[in-house]
Amino acid sequence: MSELNELKVDLRALPAGIRAFVNVLGVEKAIGALTEQGGQVFYIPKHPTPTCEFVKVFGMDMCMALSRYSEQQYQVPMLNKVLAQVRNQTIVNEVAKGTTIQELVKRFKITRQWINKILHEYNAYEASEVYREQQMEFKL
Repeated sequence: MSELNELKVDLRALPAGIRAFVNVLGVEKAIGALTEQGGQVFYIPKHPTPTCEFVKVFGMDMCMALSRYSEQQYQVPMLNKVLAQVRNQTIVNEVAKGTTIQELVKRFKITRQWINKILHEYNAYEASEVYREQQMEFKL
């Protein structure tokens, strides 16, 4: 997962609940915690202690970050959007290194069109083989 440390997640695109986890825990730890605990319900105490179940699982800093939910049940958010951003950024990085779109189709099990859409969204389409092939056709 050391590759995740190099990735930058656009926090504005994430739901507020996930944003809090990424802010407090960092990307790598947030992914681990949310993968394991996503969808689970915890009680957030008004005065948390180290023996509180939420603190045992996520730590005191995370509990304090969610203090607006004190004295309430809290459902841990699902990770889908973070994983999609990590996948998309990985695709962009791989294309920049010369990985072909066909290799990425096989690896990520998504369509060529979806990969091209991701490249357009990240302004990385010019690095893709499709763009290079189109430029070669124009020169011929």
